[in-house]
Amino acid sequence: MEFGVFYQIPCGEDQTPAGRYADAMAQVQLADQLGYDMAWLAELHFARQFSVMPAPLLMASALSQTTERIMLGTAVNLLPLHHPLRIAEEVATLDVLSGGRAVFGIGRGSNPNHYRGYGIPIEERNDRFVEGLDLALKAWTEDELDYHGQFYHAEGIRLEPKPIQRPYPPVYIASNGADTFPLVGSLGHSILVTPLIITVQGVSDGLAAYRETLAEHGHDESKVKVVVNVPVYVGETAEAAKAGFAPTVNNYLGTLRGMQNNSRGSGRAFQIEYEDLYNELGAIGTPEQVIERLEGFRERYNPQEIMCWFNIGGMLSNEEVGRSMRLFAEEVMPHFRNGG
Repeated sequence: MEFGVFYQIPCGEDQTPAGRYADAMAQVQLADQLGYDMAWLAELHFARQFSVMPAPLLMASALSQTTERIMLGTAVNLLPLHHPLRIAEEVATLDVLSGGRAVFGIGRGSNPNHYRGYGIPIEERNDRFVEGLDLALKAWTEDELDYHGQFYHAEGIRLEPKPIQRPYPPVYIASNGADTFPLVGSLGHSILVTPLIITVQGVSDGLAAYRETLAEHGHDESKVKVVVNVPVYVGETAEAAKAGFAPTVNNYLGTLRGMQNNSRGSGRAFQIEYEDLYNELGAIGTPEQVIERLEGFRERYNPQEIMCWFNIGGMLSNEEVGRSMRLFAEEVMPHFRNGG
C-alpha cells in the first residue's frame, strides 16, 4: 500500500498565508525524505479559515524544484472553474518541471460560492466537468486538436509542452456524491474518496458501484487505484495523541459548520464531533492503534493508497506535524510495505 500527504492550507486569524505555505512546503519536503509516495494539494477559494490555496499547481511547481521523488498531485483541481486547455498546459508544464511526477486529480466541487465567484452557473458543473476532462485528455494525446463541444471549442490547436508521462499523467477523480462513483467507473480512472465527507457506509457503497461499473465498461481494476483520505495523528501514547489532535480537528469542524450555508455537501459532515472522527473516521493514537485502524480501512475499502491528513485544521505546529509524520513513516508504513 502507498501513502500520501494532503494539504488544503487553512489559515487562522493569528496566522499568515506565508507562514502556512512555509510549513506545508517543509512538510512535503520531509515527506519526500521519509518515503511517502504522493503529495496532494487542494484547490479552494474565498475562505481564508478553510484554505488559502486557490492555485495548487503553483505550489506543486515550487515543490517540484525542492523535492526529488514524491509524486505531486492536485486533490483536486476544480475542473469546471477553468478552461481545460489552460489546465492541460499547466499540468503538462508541472510534469516537465518535475521530471514526470505530476498527477491530475480533478473534481466538480460543490460550493456555490466558488461558482458565483467565477461567474459559472453551478448547474453546468457536471457537463462542464465531463467535457473539460475529454478536451484535456485529447489535448495531451493529439498532435493537432479540433474540438467542438457544448462549452469549449478548439481549431488547429497544438498544445505544448506535452507531458513527459505518456499518454498523460495519471487521472484521479474525487467522488463525494453517489452519482460520481459510477461515472468514474465508466471512464476507467482512479478514484479519491473521503469518508469524512460522505460517511464510511457511503464510501463502501460508492466503491462497490465504482468497481461494478469498471467491470461493466471493460476496464481493468488492476490498472486503477482507490485512494482514501484519512485524518492521521501518531503519538507516543494514546492519551497524548487523542488530546494533541483535538485542537486542529475542532478548528476544521468549526470552520466547516460556519460554511454550511455556502455548501451543497453532505449535511452529516456538518454535524460531526471530534469523538466521531476519533472513533470511526480517523487514524489517531500510538503506531499500533493507527496500524489497527488502517487495517480496518484496508479490509473495508481495499485501497491502494491512504492519503494522510496530518493537520486537518491547520492548528498544529510544524514541529508537531513533523513528529507525527516521522512516527508514521518509521513505525506504521513498514507494516503495510513488508507484507503486514
